[in-house]
Amino acid sequence: MLGYKFAEGRNSLNAVRLVLAAMVIVSHSWWLGGYGDEPQPGGIKLGSWAVIGFFGISGFLITRSRVHSRSAASYSLARFLRIFPGLAVCMAIVAFIIAPLTAGLTGRRYAVTDALFYFVTNLSAGTPGIAAAGIPGSLDGLPDPRLWNGPLWTLFWEIACYVLVGVVIGIFRVELARIALLCPFIVGSAMAFGVDAGWMPRPTPYDWPLIPVLTFLAGSLLYLYRDSVPASPASLGVCAVMVLAIAGLGFAPSLIHLPLCALLLAGSLYLPLASVGSRYDVSYGVYIYGWPVQQFLASMGVHTVVPPWVFAGASLLVVAPLAWLSCRYVEGPAQRWVRSRTTHRRLVKLA
Repeated sequence: MLGYKFAEGRNSLNAVRLVLAAMVIVSHSWWLGGYGDEPQPGGIKLGSWAVIGFFGISGFLITRSRVHSRSAASYSLARFLRIFPGLAVCMAIVAFIIAPLTAGLTGRRYAVTDALFYFVTNLSAGTPGIAAAGIPGSLDGLPDPRLWNGPLWTLFWEIACYVLVGVVIGIFRVELARIALLCPFIVGSAMAFGVDAGWMPRPTPYDWPLIPVLTFLAGSLLYLYRDSVPASPASLGVCAVMVLAIAGLGFAPSLIHLPLCALLLAGSLYLPLASVGSRYDVSYGVYIYGWPVQQFLASMGVHTVVPPWVFAGASLLVVAPLAWLSCRYVEGPAQRWVRSRTTHRRLVKLA
């Protein structure tokens, strides 16, 4: 069963998340490079598939974290330090290094006051109506002249999921928490299915944020029911067939969540990549630095002389060291601090 397999402590989820983060950069290359329509396997953009996968894995891991947290405060602190130190440094680098460098090299407009406003408002983690989209004038003439970091809006919804799981598990026992999370998952899936089936009008944009939130709930439910979820090679095959069939029929936004999450989670148990990211998990850094790096490369005109796959490859090469530095010197120290704090408190209680 899935719970027993994960209890053994060996999986390749860090490697899976790294691949998903790279997929986001590949997907955005078409938009930020002005290459036209990007590949949409199963009717969903490649980057959307990646974000859905991210949310599903997060649902599983965050629910596990909340169940094992000694208090709501320790859970909240751990989640805050996982997101905000890396985000704050990334926003500072974009606002005060990448954007002025771009403007200086290309003659575009840049104002420190605009950059400061961008930096401060985006510390809200992409909160709608608060976070500024860009720094006026610094991206003029590019395929996307508005946004310096498009993916940040997903952080708001991920944090909202953190809060939901934290509150539900904090209030209810695990048995009742299952029901409390299953109900919105069923209702949301039914709404999405109504849209897929043509019974309800299609919102714009349809698949955000409902679809990744549903996948987060699916990952959370898989953790809560982990001792009843098979994780054998045969079950992986069934999940893979279900994912392909659902996507092929055009119902991926409404029905893909559980089989896709199960495929990623159980599949990670059989991949021989457990060492990838065991020391430096750079997936978050790849995710938050990808778009700004691609905007910088586009401002240098790289997208005008190479095809999209080369543009994506160049972006990954530039992003990789930034993501490693973020993990090594920002995210890692923050997480080690919270772990040492938790250990200290336990030792004090035992003394």
